[in-house]
Amino acid sequence: MKECDFCGDEFDSEEELHRHWREHEDELNSHQKEKVKKAERKYEESKENKMRKRKRYAGYGFAAVLGLAFIGVVGAQLMPLLNSSGSGDQVYEFDLEGEPYQGSEDANVTVVEFGDYRCPVCEQFHSRVYPRLEEEYINTGDVKFYFINFAFLDQNFPGDTSETAAVASECVYNQDEEQFWDFYDALYNNQGSENEDWATEDFMSELFNQSTSGLDHNQFQTCVANKQTLQEVRQDTRMGRSSGVTGTPSIYVNGDKLSSWGYNTVARAIEEELRQ
Repeated sequence: MKECDFCGDEFDSEEELHRHWREHEDELNSHQKEKVKKAERKYEESKENKMRKRKRYAGYGFAAVLGLAFIGVVGAQLMPLLNSSGSGDQVYEFDLEGEPYQGSEDANVTVVEFGDYRCPVCEQFHSRVYPRLEEEYINTGDVKFYFINFAFLDQNFPGDTSETAAVASECVYNQDEEQFWDFYDALYNNQGSENEDWATEDFMSELFNQSTSGLDHNQFQTCVANKQTLQEVRQDTRMGRSSGVTGTPSIYVNGDKLSSWGYNTVARAIEEELRQ
């Protein structure tokens, strides 16, 4: 990962980082500005190449349709071209039924976050990126935002904080889908050190009392103590693994996995989908 010296956002490649520097133009020296221009030229060339591929495959598809009208055998041979995605990029489909989301049901763009409440980088996404997405895209009706558990960090650190926090959040969701997001905020706002087992049952109970209203506290305590939502948490994690998630946060925009969780990367992907 490449970290931006100006704001701390992380990127998978230097090219992504250099394009991001455009947001810090006033702080760049001449050498850095040249890198920005080079990265932007390369990005535009890549987009043009993808567009040319899409047009070429569209031409193939049109020819195949004509062929089907006259020669069934030839049409069958050309069917793979008709089914081509054009760009060749992997697009994932998620079963999001019953998963927590914010935004309009009819939003044209779906953003999915796979996160782990133990992950400090997820907390950065929550505090620095999510509020801007909420204000500029979710509350405006352009984006439907989902959170999916990817509780994996317990394998690297003591205790079961990732799993317990995820189980607790699902216990809240089962009582009130809207107040799930209040508890989601509370978990990240009160996140402990990654190498400490901070998500104890007592602490989850304390956050429940602080962040929710009118819910059944005893029901919540029983749910957490008996890990009644563990199956849902593990199902979420399996969904992530089958969709190429290897770390958190992993962000998908209309099924496309992004190279970075930084705001500019996410917003750019959203804007591209809104222009479709």
